[in-house]
Amino acid sequence: MLNRVRNALLLSMWITLPASLEAQTVKVFILSGQSNMEGKGNPLHLDTYKNDPLIQPSYASLKDGDQWKQRDDVWITYPSKSSGAKHGPLTVGYGTKGEDSIGPEFGFGHAVGDALDEPVLLIKVAWGGRSIHKPFRPPGALPTDEELKQMVADAQAKFQEQTKSYEAKKAAGKKARKPKPAPTFDELKVQFGDSYRKLIAHTKEELATFEEKFPALKGHRPEIAGFIWHQGFNDKIRSEYRETKYADYTKWLAQFIRDVRKDLDAPQMPFIIGELSTGGIPNRGDFQMAQANTAKLAEFQGRVVFVPTAEFYDTAAHELYVKGYWKGTEEQKAQWRAVGNDRPYHYLGSGKTYYLKGRAFGDAVLKVK
Repeated sequence: MLNRVRNALLLSMWITLPASLEAQTVKVFILSGQSNMEGKGNPLHLDTYKNDPLIQPSYASLKDGDQWKQRDDVWITYPSKSSGAKHGPLTVGYGTKGEDSIGPEFGFGHAVGDALDEPVLLIKVAWGGRSIHKPFRPPGALPTDEELKQMVADAQAKFQEQTKSYEAKKAAGKKARKPKPAPTFDELKVQFGDSYRKLIAHTKEELATFEEKFPALKGHRPEIAGFIWHQGFNDKIRSEYRETKYADYTKWLAQFIRDVRKDLDAPQMPFIIGELSTGGIPNRGDFQMAQANTAKLAEFQGRVVFVPTAEFYDTAAHELYVKGYWKGTEEQKAQWRAVGNDRPYHYLGSGKTYYLKGRAFGDAVLKVK
């Protein structure tokens, strides 16, 4: 009898324990893609545009005096950063164009950090020049061995033709570039899905070690709250896919979503597809429709969202780029540096564009319930 009373009291105490004594959650967001997820933006451009209607409402919250704010509730780890793995509290410096550069993670981290009560961890895994055609190809869409053998045969035939042309030009005393040898079967097989496998491996490693990197998160239970995908340039420029209006991209991205959810044991994970918007609205076409079509698949309704971003392309910076201000007089270069620092395929290196993209991705994932 006494044991039953004691057990009942213990059960009652457990049920009524305050939330503060329960395991706390850290919301985890994975950010992946190619160079525009890496980020080429200059945050100083946000100073230029601080009175812009899209920047002004959140601008003050980005600063501590004259310095960029270092958040104490949002952390980021970037194991694939080209200059070496980096982690710390969210601030500027997690892009790849200089020590202070930014990618979408900056606006994204501020958007979700401001909205959520729980602490936030961003795991950013991205590499420049990666297609879903090959490096990011998911396990469920890998080519068969027979298809790989045919690809090798085609590559060898092409190499032989290029070699003949090269030798003919050299014999004629003309300049010529020596062709690159065709890959072997084993080399080609490894190339397909290589970045996908590294993405999964990096993510799992960061999930297993985040408490070591961030002592403030010790004892927190990680909850994968979303996957942000910003990629596509290397697939868009593949001429052989234009005739089908990039139908294969839709198919491969759909399988990517299925596989990444399975491999991260997150079957209902929200997935955000960020629009490839190089060149802005005038360049919106079949490829962007192929991206959007993935989110329209019945199996993904409500939990996969396509986010348009072409509206954030800096048309003022583009005009200066077209006019050649980046190579003009010192005065013209100064005007250019205030808004841009790269080519159109990197959104002109516009900090404004990267920031607004990130906030749009954050706002979208927060709406997925």
